[in-house]
Order: sequence, then C-alpha cells, then structure tokens
Amino acid sequence: VDASKHTMAKYLMELTIIEYDMVQYYPSEIAAAALCLSMKLLDGTKWTDTLEHYSSYSEEDLSPLMKKLCSLVIKAETYKLTAVRTKYASSKFMKISSCSELKGQVVKELASQNDL
Repeated sequence: VDASKHTMAKYLMELTIIEYDMVQYYPSEIAAAALCLSMKLLDGTKWTDTLEHYSSYSEEDLSPLMKKLCSLVIKAETYKLTAVRTKYASSKFMKISSCSELKGQVVKELASQNDL
C-alpha cells in the first residue's frame, strides 16, 4: 500500500486505543480491519486473496470491526480526548485525520450499520 493508506490505517488503529469496547479484538484483527477500511476509503481497492491469506482474515470477517472503526471516526470529531486526532492532523502525518474521505458517505453508511 502507499503512504496515505498506511497512515490512515495507523490513525484508525490509534483511535481504538482509548476505546474499551475494542479490547476484545486481537491486534492483528484491528490492523487488518484498519488497512481494509483505509483501502476502501481512499481508492476503493478491494481486499485481495493475498491479503486474506497473509492476514488470515476475509473482508467478511473484518466487516463488523470496520463498521466500529467508522463509528470511532465519527465519534472522534466531538470526543473530548483529541490527542490522536490532533496528532494525525499535522503535516507529518499528511493531515489524514482531517481528510474528506473520513467525512464521506461511506463512513457514515458503515457507521450507521454498526450494532453498538
């Protein structure tokens, strides 16, 4: 993946750090879901058979967690703990936390399907 997808995946993973509800997931699952979601948001790239093989997660397996990540993205806009969002708003991290894709329709739709 390119640098923007990698950076967005790191941002999505760091949003989970302060969420107690995310403690039930394996770190590998969070990483795979974050990468899958960043690929989907930034250019619509599909989760490939190769990624599924090496991660051991299918896109279907990751779908519920991707929905929760979208909810966290929306929650981050108004959350009182802003360190992660502020960190990724800097030019060092390509201002990824303020990119338009995170405010787009795909994020809103996935978040609305979340079972939280």
